[in-house]
Amino acid sequence: MITGLNNALGEITLVLFTTLAPSGVMAFILMGLPLVRGGLNADVRQRIQRFLSIPLVTSMVGLVASATHLGNPANALYVFLGVGRSPLSTEVFCAVVFLALAGVYWLYSFSERPRVGLMRVWMALALVAGVVFITAVAFAYAADTIISWYTVYVPLNLWLNALVGGPLLALVGLSAARYQPAEGSFGRALVVLAGVALVANLVSFGLQSADLPNIENAYLTAADLVPYYGLMIAAFGVLALGGVALDAQALFGRAPTGEAAGARRLSVQRAVVACVLALAGIFVMRFAFYLMHMTVGLGL
Repeated sequence: MITGLNNALGEITLVLFTTLAPSGVMAFILMGLPLVRGGLNADVRQRIQRFLSIPLVTSMVGLVASATHLGNPANALYVFLGVGRSPLSTEVFCAVVFLALAGVYWLYSFSERPRVGLMRVWMALALVAGVVFITAVAFAYAADTIISWYTVYVPLNLWLNALVGGPLLALVGLSAARYQPAEGSFGRALVVLAGVALVANLVSFGLQSADLPNIENAYLTAADLVPYYGLMIAAFGVLALGGVALDAQALFGRAPTGEAAGARRLSVQRAVVACVLALAGIFVMRFAFYLMHMTVGLGL
């Protein structure tokens, strides 16, 4: 049986990149929203800023993993020459811009007298750069010569992946920062966002699966490359749903006996487990994405 296993294993660093970076950037965006809105006291603002390191490190781990795909680090210079005409070069450029804005913001937050107004504008710019970066990653694989990837499902699925993993990772950071609204309406909104994105993601994957037998070259169909695609979708659904459910149980359930009436608790440990489950599910589907790599003609 022919599958795309060799190709997917050869691109495992990109599987890791497209799993971690979009969710990390989305988490940074969601954690940054309260900072842009303002109205926080200095202590709360400082705690959130400190724990922006969680989505930042997650994004950087993904980016570093993808950099190994260049072979020689000096090749990065050639990547930037293609900005604007090469989707992959544009993706790398957008990643550098986002990480520069976000990273310098985080470092500046440690200064003794940071200017709050300046930081709000700076964060707003970083959030816009984050949205552009996720979009650049989503469309980086839009090449008409790779017919199994040149579909509407590819950018849609990547954005939905970010909206599943990002809110759960943001809850890790906000819980660690002891941001009170994360245990209230803001936290519940993040869980609902992840849940809605999960449902949409499953529908999109299902429609993509139904379309795979119709995508073919002179050698085989895309469905032949991923014979267990349905099972992989199911694994994604179970893992991601488990992550969403863990957070939902804490944020929508009543507090244990002995706690203040109506109190809700989301521990950092629970939030981490929930996030890991969701990211594991996303990893499965990103691996499936590289399994289905198929070019025009006779190539895989």
